[in-house]
Amino acid sequence: MHLIWENLVKNLILLWTGEFKGMDEGSEDYELTKAIWEAIAASTASASDTIPSAFGSRVPNISKDRPNVSAEMWSFWTFYLGPVLLRRRFKNVKYYCHFIQLVRLLNLCIQFEITLTKHAPVPVPMLNYWEPCLQPGIRSRRFPWASIDRYVTEVAQLTQIKTRYNVAQELSLTAPRGAVAGSLQDPSYPTCILIPPKSPARPDARHIKPIAAAMSTRLNIPVGRVITALQEATIEEWGKVQRIDSEAGDTMRSCSLGVVAEDSRDATYVRYEMLFELQTFYGQLTHIYHIHFPESCPELRIDAQTTYILAAIRSCTLKDDEKLLEKLDIHFYSRTGALDVIDITSVQSLIGRVKATKDEWGIIDRSGALARAQWLGEEDL
Repeated sequence: MHLIWENLVKNLILLWTGEFKGMDEGSEDYELTKAIWEAIAASTASASDTIPSAFGSRVPNISKDRPNVSAEMWSFWTFYLGPVLLRRRFKNVKYYCHFIQLVRLLNLCIQFEITLTKHAPVPVPMLNYWEPCLQPGIRSRRFPWASIDRYVTEVAQLTQIKTRYNVAQELSLTAPRGAVAGSLQDPSYPTCILIPPKSPARPDARHIKPIAAAMSTRLNIPVGRVITALQEATIEEWGKVQRIDSEAGDTMRSCSLGVVAEDSRDATYVRYEMLFELQTFYGQLTHIYHIHFPESCPELRIDAQTTYILAAIRSCTLKDDEKLLEKLDIHFYSRTGALDVIDITSVQSLIGRVKATKDEWGIIDRSGALARAQWLGEEDL
């Protein structure tokens, strides 16, 4: 796959820009004008501001800084940025369709699969690139490739066991990550941890009302009774939440609390699930609430101390006119909709955004369809 990014994609771009070995379009019409390609390249560089750092390093201007674009960056551009930024750029849509078909094919090529086939020796440049990941598995100087094969297979098997039986923490082979000073982990929510900043003041009435509405729906209790009961609860607002149920857990930030550095990358947009519609949603995380009832609360039918951690998310109103990109899980929106207040466990991961047009954004969801939450009805349990 490394050669795909170093050769195929680079040559394809040279072809689009009329720079491939002096060849012209012939009878076709696929070349992008210099102005269009430079606009795409500039949008590529600026997109990093709205893509979380967890997605990888910043991708520079691929026209002016092409020698500094690594294979990893070309991979990210091909899978995520290209489908958004090349949309409606070609004079004939068939060339864009051909590119999307290529991206789908590459997606198939990288799907995870374990086979018994022994691969050819890894090229030295690739070995240097992957050395930090593979070095623990090299136990034999005489048979390093067999050792690496076995290590990768065993790690994959262990990962499947962790996922199948929900024992990621018990079977972790790495030391636990150090907790951030001032963070909070509640036993009722083992999959996440709240991270400062934390607001010193209790949320005011404009926050309490949507919290009460969400709890009313959840507990099937009138909103008025919930608002009254919340007067006895401790309510805190936090600035960040981190998923800790996997080694790749995302840290998501609320847009309403904390100071954002000038050169920081936006980590406030998330993917979330809402069970009553069995659907995936996207939106901006606006608030994170920690609600604790220190003792029983008969008004809410709570018979012991209880904690709720809720997330307020301003949803993105998705467009449904991009059938071509459905299989790539790429979506577009131009406006935001309702404020959803949901349990924090429904917040799945970070997403990135790419400015597609003046009034439209493309959503980058690196999790893929395999990461979707699956709901089993009572008859399936």
